[in-house]
Amino acid sequence: MSTASRRTRKNQPGGKDTRQGDVQQEYFRYKNLQQEDLRRGDVRREKAAAARATEAARAQRRQRVIVGSAVVAVLAVAAVIGFTVQSSRTGSTPVVLPVTATGADNGIVVGKADAPVTVDFYEDFQCPICEELETSLGPSVQQLINGGRIKAVYHMMSFLGPESVRAANAAAAAAQEGKFKEYHDILYANQPPERTDGYRNGTLAEFGTRIGLTSPAFTDAVNNGTYNGYVAKVEDDASRRGVTGTPTVFVNGRRLAAQALTPQGFTAAVNIAAGTPAPVPTG
Repeated sequence: MSTASRRTRKNQPGGKDTRQGDVQQEYFRYKNLQQEDLRRGDVRREKAAAARATEAARAQRRQRVIVGSAVVAVLAVAAVIGFTVQSSRTGSTPVVLPVTATGADNGIVVGKADAPVTVDFYEDFQCPICEELETSLGPSVQQLINGGRIKAVYHMMSFLGPESVRAANAAAAAAQEGKFKEYHDILYANQPPERTDGYRNGTLAEFGTRIGLTSPAFTDAVNNGTYNGYVAKVEDDASRRGVTGTPTVFVNGRRLAAQALTPQGFTAAVNIAAGTPAPVPTG
């Protein structure tokens, strides 16, 4: 067939251009391959993202394990330190008891040993509320002691700091000399603001002088902390009894509610304990 004939057939109606069909097929094949590559790329990216997420989760778990182990180690060390500190309160310091520390948990006893009612007072010489209680209740307590109706047992606590420890130690030294109640009262009468370092050893010794405590034994005990081990023991014993604050008062082993800590409420509680009924709120 001649060139003219081929051209004529191409331009005839219904004739097919085979080259155009080949181009279209190539185009569609290219598009299909391109879409396939895109799909494969998406799959690869999804797999990579999943792998990164898995590795991040593993790293996070490893971090939690490391942190958890560190916390356990810290808690273990803290427990050991806490036990050591607690043990050192009474373990490393000699516990010297004053002669009048004959009450429950070695509380200092004031009054007749055979009094029908025992009253336990848990106090801290730095506690402002204890000072208020002493001002309000002190005369009634002293009257009941003098009348032989109660035996007062004092547990001087020291949780408010080193000033409380020094004051409680000095009070124990006064108890050794038979002057606890007088010293107890003069400390409250001269209570400094809480945590102001007002109970210095020199001041505590001077308070003793005011009530006739002038012996070298008293002064040495104040300056040397002779009864610090005893003071720590009182604190520990109070905690074991469930005393969590001051003032706390027990009448024949029964804790008084706060509303009973008035002259009337306290006297009524003593009357009930002694067998003379009178209404009193307790807790």
